[in-house]
Amino acid sequence: MALFDDDFETLEQLPEMRKSRGKGGDSHGQSPTPVSLGRARAELTDLSSDGPRYEMRSLLGVGGMGEVHFCRDRRIGRDVAMKVIRAEHQGDTTLRHRFLREARVQGQLEHPSIVPVYDLGVDNKGSAYFTMKRLRGLTLARILNELREGDPTALQSFSRRRLLTAFSSICIAVDFAHSRGVLHRDLKPANIMLGDFGEVYLLDWGVAKLIDTPLQTIDMGEDPMSTRTIPGDVLGTLGYMSPEQAQGCVDTLDVRSDIYSLGAILFELLTLKPLHPKKDRTEMLDSLLHGADARASVRAPEREVPPELDAICVTATRREPSERYPSARALYEAVERFLDGDKDVELRRDLAARHAGLAEERVTEALAGGKEAEGARKALLSEVGQALAFDPSNERALETLRRVLTEPPREMPAEVLAELDAAAAARHRLQLRAGIRAELLATAIATLVAAVWLGIREWQVFAFILGFTALAALMKFLAARVVHRPSAEWYAYAGFVFNVLSFLCIGRGFGPLLFMPMLLVILTYGNSFTYRTAYRVAVVVTSCVAVLAASWIEYSGVLPRSYEFAGGAMVILPQAVEHSKIATMTALTLTTLFMLVVPAFMMGQHQHALRAAERRAFLQAWQLRQLLPERAQPGAAAGPGLEQAPRRRPRRPHAAG
Repeated sequence: MALFDDDFETLEQLPEMRKSRGKGGDSHGQSPTPVSLGRARAELTDLSSDGPRYEMRSLLGVGGMGEVHFCRDRRIGRDVAMKVIRAEHQGDTTLRHRFLREARVQGQLEHPSIVPVYDLGVDNKGSAYFTMKRLRGLTLARILNELREGDPTALQSFSRRRLLTAFSSICIAVDFAHSRGVLHRDLKPANIMLGDFGEVYLLDWGVAKLIDTPLQTIDMGEDPMSTRTIPGDVLGTLGYMSPEQAQGCVDTLDVRSDIYSLGAILFELLTLKPLHPKKDRTEMLDSLLHGADARASVRAPEREVPPELDAICVTATRREPSERYPSARALYEAVERFLDGDKDVELRRDLAARHAGLAEERVTEALAGGKEAEGARKALLSEVGQALAFDPSNERALETLRRVLTEPPREMPAEVLAELDAAAAARHRLQLRAGIRAELLATAIATLVAAVWLGIREWQVFAFILGFTALAALMKFLAARVVHRPSAEWYAYAGFVFNVLSFLCIGRGFGPLLFMPMLLVILTYGNSFTYRTAYRVAVVVTSCVAVLAASWIEYSGVLPRSYEFAGGAMVILPQAVEHSKIATMTALTLTTLFMLVVPAFMMGQHQHALRAAERRAFLQAWQLRQLLPERAQPGAAAGPGLEQAPRRRPRRPHAAG
């Protein structure tokens, strides 16, 4: 009688049942009636009276010495797998002994990853067989083939983590077998099966070796390229067996031989390539005996194998057994340490993918114009930063970052514009202060030279020059102290106008077309060093008006003329100063030198400032490139604005400076 937790009536009767049984009765208090042996056998016979116990359904697979059939156990009523010796090997006593030993070894290794044996017997034809659990799943060999072919279902179903978890289970199963004194000796992807519900099985114990029980020496056989275990003298599969196993050192094999095979499997699992090339027998043997490069990241760089797994593959497949892992459990623990760390990596990758997705959603909005673009760009960069903090190799985040770095927004962020304005204002203040000093010094020297050397004829003109220069200096001083940009620009423009008026007065010395225009050019040039287009236009227009006005005054005769034209000659008449030969030639020479040196000095200062700004920009770009992976860098190694810039003409940012 079966007992269930919800069978309250039975539970209540349990004490009485035990009491009656203690008195020699059955559960109802009656004495048991013995069943005869013949009756029991008859009942079992009735279960399969209409045919043999095992009903053959289909052939599941063929191995080196046996075949596996899908059968129905009619006595138990379940599906099983039956392994039998192939017909051509029925008379081989050695294979029959090996077959029977396989059944016993596999049957005694009770482990979740080792297929349990149900029955061992001989059929009516004298053929030995044993039945075992019917497996449903795919062999690792088939899975790897599908992954090589890029099968979408396999790529989705069998991630690296899932395969490593299955491999870890196989390592524990092998370690269990080793603890029972059994070497598998034929570990390979074809002998590993992944079930449909997460099961992992280690198959085919046909060439297993009992430790300290010497078996016959290995021979290479006829076909080392075959992925099947070759019957006869070859015990194992050449592409996966250890060097000592291939050399025939069967008597001295230990658990480290299986470790090598596990390492070869791990390598193929990671790279989808065999550890030893299978082009021909000679190349395979040479690779096996002399050692192959087991660094998965080198042999298959496109697979991006982590260095931890690289080290595991190398250690497990060392040519010298003493340099390998000492046990399958040690190999298992190494893989598990990686998987434990990889759990955190997967979590970080998931978080990175989430942030990268949020960043991608903001790209279009961030690169577009409008009030929302600035906020979207801030949010985008924040999400990209978090994504790359979790996973620096996240392709989506890197691509988003590349777009943001190479595609400027249609409108500059307000903070950037404010910083640009602040920098321009600071630069303008420096220019104003330098201009004040230069103007005062030049005016003082010019007045002194005119008064002492040339000789002054119109003192009121020099009074206007000094007055306008003083007012210009005052306006520029105020402009340098005002923080509000429009007010500062008005003060600076007023100072420029007073400078122009003083230069018009200077024009009375040698006329409006000889000396004054050169000074006005320098003044206009210096005041045009601004990003404000409106201010530059105002400066240029004012200078042009001043030149035209001075020319009109000279031509109309409103003031005494400075030029006379007679006999094809142009004569400069003295008005504000005397024109003695030596003094005039010296003054004109010095003035010419002044107009040569001052623009060069101004341009030099401008170039130094530009060079300093470029150095800062290029240094920041270089530092940024060091922080970013190479594939995310905007351009190869060029800084901003060089030949790596896009060929199309970029849109000019509004008010970007």
